[in-house]
Amino acid sequence: MVEFIGHMLVGTPVWVYVLFVFLLIRGIKARQPATVTLERLAIIPLIFLCWDVYDLIIYRHLSFGLVAMWIGVLMVGAGLGLWLIKPERVSRGTLPRTVNRQADYSALPLMMVAFIIKYTFGVMSAVSPQTLQQPGMSAAAVVVGGLFAGSFIGKFIRYLQGYFAPVQNAN
Repeated sequence: MVEFIGHMLVGTPVWVYVLFVFLLIRGIKARQPATVTLERLAIIPLIFLCWDVYDLIIYRHLSFGLVAMWIGVLMVGAGLGLWLIKPERVSRGTLPRTVNRQADYSALPLMMVAFIIKYTFGVMSAVSPQTLQQPGMSAAAVVVGGLFAGSFIGKFIRYLQGYFAPVQNAN
């Protein structure tokens, strides 16, 4: 087992370690209230969306049913992301294209769990590609990926709602 883990870690591409450290840092920073640009807030949803689309294209036999399932789960995940960030905790910042957001304690655990699961599926595809082609495993990978990508998209939508919300005058 130790030998397998050693080979797995040595065989992991450098970009995976860079991504892990990046997500870890972003998750830790999210635990503090901040004023953040919309562009920075879009990075995490884009990473997970692109990673998931890549996995769909490379590791799945795309069909209407598979894509429909992924989109459905993506929408459920977006609902979860909207639920996790309460509208009253987000407001438009004073600088251009910024929002004020409260501490987000869900970001770090969500990113780490999503990363670990996606990494595990990546290792499985390298070690035993036929395993991920089995209908149940393939569906699990699609559902998990869509759920996490959707949750980050939902959070970003909530930040956009805060940015575009009418400004309240204090009179």
